[in-house]
Amino acid sequence: MGDNMQLKDLQNRDVVNVTDGNKLGRITDIEIDFETGKIKELTISKYKSFLGIGSNKIKITWDKIVKLGGEVIIVNYN
Repeated sequence: MGDNMQLKDLQNRDVVNVTDGNKLGRITDIEIDFETGKIKELTISKYKSFLGIGSNKIKITWDKIVKLGGEVIIVNYN
């Protein structure tokens, strides 16, 4: 894949919380700082929780990303 990554590359990966190992969901949107060209925040569409209770989207700032792996994105989400 080289040094370039596209949004579709990120969207195909599960987002996993490093604190408990749970899969949070998949990336549905990103927020970019146009002055620096860097990603500021990821919007995650959560997998359905038991009985569908709770919000279905969460936002994770770039500094909470621990690792971009080949199959998963590992984040520190409390």
